[in-house]
Amino acid sequence: MIWEGGLASHGGTIGILLALYLFCRKHKFNYLWVLDRIVIVVAVGGACIRLGNLMNSEIIGKPTDLPWAFKFVRNAEMFNGVPAYLDPRHPSQLYESLFCVVLFILLYTLWKRGAGQIRGLLFGLFVTLLFTFRFLIEFTKENQEKFEDALPLNMGQWLSIPLVLIGIAVLFYAYKNRRQPSLPLVTGYK
Repeated sequence: MIWEGGLASHGGTIGILLALYLFCRKHKFNYLWVLDRIVIVVAVGGACIRLGNLMNSEIIGKPTDLPWAFKFVRNAEMFNGVPAYLDPRHPSQLYESLFCVVLFILLYTLWKRGAGQIRGLLFGLFVTLLFTFRFLIEFTKENQEKFEDALPLNMGQWLSIPLVLIGIAVLFYAYKNRRQPSLPLVTGYK
């Protein structure tokens, strides 16, 4: 019942991958060629989304006494029976936003230096790094659903694991095929 709440960034990732696959099939573009280029701007979009989450006091971090902790005064939700705004919390949205900026700089720099010529390298790197970071940063966040309290990992972490594995598999593919030219069109090469 995704109309009652989605899969957040994981669902967005699946949606983007599917939409781009359909686009590539229709216009005869190489799928990895397109993915290698789109992830650069997706990193910027991810940074903006997480800044929006911060401004809306969404995806609250766990309590902390770190000097950069935030008090989410706009959030009236209760976490573990205590209003979220009463204690300083990790600004996990800001952590993710800054990571996406770093990821953008890394991917753009690699692309400018020719890494886009290795089909799948930028996409594999993006997916592996982003969802590894997402898995780790979840330890600083409050669970968003009650059922997660009984699990060793939260839903964001469980959904990140297959994406990290896909990213690693694409990196192996890119390494194995690194000598093939990365052309935009499928027609005429394999």
